[in-house]
Amino acid sequence: MRNLKLVLAFVAAVIVTTILGAVFHTQFVIGRLTDMGIAVPFADRLSTTLHDIAGMAPLFGLVIAGGFFIAFLAAALVFRFAGVQRNLVYAVAGAVALGVALSVMAMVFNITPIAGARSWAGFIAQMAAGALGGYVFALISRVRTA
Repeated sequence: MRNLKLVLAFVAAVIVTTILGAVFHTQFVIGRLTDMGIAVPFADRLSTTLHDIAGMAPLFGLVIAGGFFIAFLAAALVFRFAGVQRNLVYAVAGAVALGVALSVMAMVFNITPIAGARSWAGFIAQMAAGALGGYVFALISRVRTA
């Protein structure tokens, strides 16, 4: 039962982060368009966001899952030995996972494939999505005591 709970928590964390990361990406790209004076109606923002979630989810979700797998294993060790603030440990692990994944992709491809993360604000927004995913994992996977 514990293993199933861990798997469900992991999948939930990946889904939350993938969706938020795609939303942040889209809004940062649209923000750059509006900075150039291009009007983007709300309906276009919404349809573009939904399109980006669907289009980015498979590959971006795999990248996030790989990063989370490593980061959450490290977080489990940190929590085991430090024993403090489990939710915070996993949130930081999630943020670091996204930061590292984006940095590695930038080094490999010589460009940041997630256009919304090309500014510092966009990069930090992606890390915030990772932090929220880590927090979701910590909440769902925690062991409840009677």
